[in-house]
Amino acid sequence: MFFRRQSHDGSHWVTLIQEGSTVHAAQVAYTAEGRPRVDWMWQGAAEGVDSALRALQAAKRLKGCSLVGVLNRAHYRMLATDTPDVAREDWRDAMRWHLKEQVDFPVEDAVLDVLEVPQSSSRSSSAVMTFLLPRADYSTVELAADDLGLSWAALDVPETALRNVCALAEDGEKAHALMVFGENHGMLVITFKGELLMARHIEVTLASVTGDEEVRGAALSRASLEILRTVDTFERMHSQIQLSGMTVAMPPGCGVGALEMLSELIYVPLQPLGLSAWFDLELLAGDVMPFSDGITFSELCVLGAALRAHPALSERPQLQLLDPNSVLGQSPPWGALLGVRMAAGVLGLGLVAGLGLRAAAGTLNMRAAAVEQEINVLRMAAAANPPSPVVKELENLRQKEAQQNQVQEALQGSLILASQGYSDYLMALGRQTYPGVWITGLNVLGDGGDIVLTGRTINSSTLPGYLQKLGSEERFKGRRFAQLEMKSLNGTGGMGDGVVQFTLKGLRKDLGDTTTREAALRAVRRAAEDANKEVREK
Repeated sequence: MFFRRQSHDGSHWVTLIQEGSTVHAAQVAYTAEGRPRVDWMWQGAAEGVDSALRALQAAKRLKGCSLVGVLNRAHYRMLATDTPDVAREDWRDAMRWHLKEQVDFPVEDAVLDVLEVPQSSSRSSSAVMTFLLPRADYSTVELAADDLGLSWAALDVPETALRNVCALAEDGEKAHALMVFGENHGMLVITFKGELLMARHIEVTLASVTGDEEVRGAALSRASLEILRTVDTFERMHSQIQLSGMTVAMPPGCGVGALEMLSELIYVPLQPLGLSAWFDLELLAGDVMPFSDGITFSELCVLGAALRAHPALSERPQLQLLDPNSVLGQSPPWGALLGVRMAAGVLGLGLVAGLGLRAAAGTLNMRAAAVEQEINVLRMAAAANPPSPVVKELENLRQKEAQQNQVQEALQGSLILASQGYSDYLMALGRQTYPGVWITGLNVLGDGGDIVLTGRTINSSTLPGYLQKLGSEERFKGRRFAQLEMKSLNGTGGMGDGVVQFTLKGLRKDLGDTTTREAALRAVRRAAEDANKEVREK
């Protein structure tokens, strides 16, 4: 449905109408000669127009036909008004403005069509019948056909569908009437020269017309009263036009005397409906003549809607109720069509590739699961077997080797330190003299990995600067002083005021100390500040 929309040549017309949960459809074919041929009549159950179209498509495989939908009474509005005082091509826009207060839905985006009523001699101005379809209902109907790759040739209403049937029964220059009984109401239409003059809903149900004799008699009496009122109105408005008679389409099950009972109540000549005069019904014929026991409202509507292509009605205006600006009913341009086809091809290839990758991934996952299962089996088997003495002995030898390597590394460190001696430490301390700071002790522990430096200063704030200078010496490079102790010696051992004793403990960086030099210097500064504060307080 995305690539090609079905085309039609106008020779085959499929019409359908939905009444409640029942769908009626018919196909009528037009040949070069003779009456239009009814190929088939179909009836099915469906809820909604989308379900109705799907059921019809499944049953009849619609192809190359003109599709016409007849709207249900609840889905459209018909309003009769005076003809707007504008040009004929502007009637639709004028009626939108004129009727916007008379309906309960937005008129601005509604689908609208106008039929002109022939002017009466008793009226100074002509009248028009305006048919409106709300946008929401129109979108539902349009999308339902588009989803199946179909397009509507027209959307019709029962008034004009029955008008087509009534127009074929006209006698010369006289008007004619048609009465049809439906499921929930009846309808009376009057035509003249193929034009719709009047249409009226008769509030009589099909159940009452086909009921027992008493119920049927009461229903026909009410119907005859409404018919007489309509005929009287017609004669007052169109006094120059004579009504030749009325055709009555009786429904199945109403009884053989229903038409005679109705004719006794109405003074207008009545005649039964004879479809065989206008349609070729041979394909429907069986043991019983088609429609010999009557015809329903919906069946007559679908046949009447198909008469829009009848040669005798070709010059009569027919309702369309389609939005010409809608893109759904239009064939896409060639470039867009090619693009959609290519996109669909790429999508199909991607889908096939994705399915192939998914299958390959599934195979690999199955293989991986099998390998993992084998590994688990081997692990369980290995755990069940006792370890070999050779393996244990090998493990012990490895541990002894590691211990010997540690001892050897420690001995090598001690030898290196012994070969270097301590003179480098003393020479470095001697070179780095600093005003106000003097060293009183140096303690190198073990293999030289640990070092303790003691000294005194008269100003503890000079310690950070001294340590920075000391760090430039080769022997003290890489040292991290991780601990600082400071003690005031005021008046102790003959010392003057302001003398502070400090002790610095540090580790070599290569021995794993993670204290940075900057952090150590900050610690020294903080300790010096605390010592100075203590001295000032004393």
